[in-house]
Amino acid sequence: MPENDHDNVRDMWSEDELDRALAALRPEEDADDRAFHRTKAELMVTAGGREPVRAPEPGRPGRRRRWAWWVASAGTVAAMVASVLVVQTVQLGDTIPNAAADQLNSAAGKISAVDEPVAPGQYRYIATHAWWMASVDEYAYLAENLLETWVPADEKQDWLWRRDVTGARKWVSGTEAEARAAGFPVDESGWPEGEWRAPCGDWFAVAEGREPCAAEGSWQVPNAEFLAALPRDADTLHDRLRADTAGRGRDPDLEMVVYVADVLRTGRVPADLRAALYRALAKVPTLEITEQVANLDGVAGTAYGISADGSRHDIIVDRETGQFIGERQVTEEGYDNVPAGTVTSYTSVTTAVVPAMGVRPQS
Repeated sequence: MPENDHDNVRDMWSEDELDRALAALRPEEDADDRAFHRTKAELMVTAGGREPVRAPEPGRPGRRRRWAWWVASAGTVAAMVASVLVVQTVQLGDTIPNAAADQLNSAAGKISAVDEPVAPGQYRYIATHAWWMASVDEYAYLAENLLETWVPADEKQDWLWRRDVTGARKWVSGTEAEARAAGFPVDESGWPEGEWRAPCGDWFAVAEGREPCAAEGSWQVPNAEFLAALPRDADTLHDRLRADTAGRGRDPDLEMVVYVADVLRTGRVPADLRAALYRALAKVPTLEITEQVANLDGVAGTAYGISADGSRHDIIVDRETGQFIGERQVTEEGYDNVPAGTVTSYTSVTTAVVPAMGVRPQS
């Protein structure tokens, strides 16, 4: 693989996703070339599809520093919702392991049997509001990303995908004035912006030299066939997750949470499968309630997470409706000038049915 491809993946993934991504990008010698490029395309969808910004190190010509764009969210959707620009921290040490399974099973039971149907000509609108970290040396901030996807009733028709980096920032370490004075390109986003259309949401088909809708689905980029084939029995689904995550990441239980978050954040998981995923996740022995009342963009839910190697990945679920609200990553040990307990990334997810492509739900 060209060196710049390695740079692209390395700089734009969180540590948990990086382990999984690099493993996927090392195919066996006889691996199918098209499968390899599909895996790379999935990473590019997640990471933003662009090499991160590099800046010269002040006072040292010839040496280069870079912003690391830590994308904590895989998938193709995000949310148009307001947020207060305050760096979030969470209380550490108050986990509730014994209650996690009971409350997740309870949330699963509250999910309605079916979702609001999408009639011909209508679209499922999926929006996620993401704050992803960019950092270099002693400077770090969360950048606001807004992404929207319109999925037609017939998924083989054209989808619409919009991405926007708003320019809003939450400074975690240092200040914008200090970073600018040090010569770092604060205004140069590491994430793409624009609008894309493609059948099946298969944004990379042309680049891969194939017809759209031909790729197999995955936990990270699911299609209707992949979702339909996943088991609804909690024990069987748990075993499937264990098999699919085997050898991935740094911690087997944490990787279960990561995969469940990957598919839930797409906003396309049907109600019966969401309930089964909660029940399967409730069987993970190290899962804990990390916060009874976690707030994402004004919506409260219970945070369920697993810690490994100084960081934690949470999924957040509305206890009253069983709705998946979003996810977050937290540093538990801190690093550089980022203190322990800092939320280093989070996303919130909303869905609705709308009458036409490009139309947002009425507030």
